[in-house]
Amino acid sequence: MIIRLATEEDIPAMAQIRSLEWGDEAYWIDRISWYKHGEHSPQQALPERAVFVAVCESAVIGFTAGHKTRRLHCDGELQWLNVAAPKRGLGIADQLISRMGVWFLEQQAKRICVNVASDNIAARRVYERCGAIALQENWMVWEDSSLMGRQLQ
Repeated sequence: MIIRLATEEDIPAMAQIRSLEWGDEAYWIDRISWYKHGEHSPQQALPERAVFVAVCESAVIGFTAGHKTRRLHCDGELQWLNVAAPKRGLGIADQLISRMGVWFLEQQAKRICVNVASDNIAARRVYERCGAIALQENWMVWEDSSLMGRQLQ
């Protein structure tokens, strides 16, 4: 498996993975493309952003996206983290978080937040395992992006 910056050609595969949770592929193709190109931004997002994919045998099996922000007194926000259902539990999410953490460090973004529903126990466990702590009911935070997933290495 390799983790690399996402290309335009990766967007349909990312949309397919994301649409299995909710929405349809067409919705996510547009949404991911707009986000990647800065044409759609979450609240208080800054222009700097990155999207990475995990690829195994030429197939996209997961992805993550993040951007710089001013939301919740954070420097960065993890926007999406998705892994194809058959590939979950193999540490792919952890590696994607770690790679996103490196990008945040390169952007001098130290405090990183992520919106995650309080009842999404599986996601919260992944984020906790990778160093995040509770911030608010539906938010978690890494107080230091250099720690994003570092305890896993």
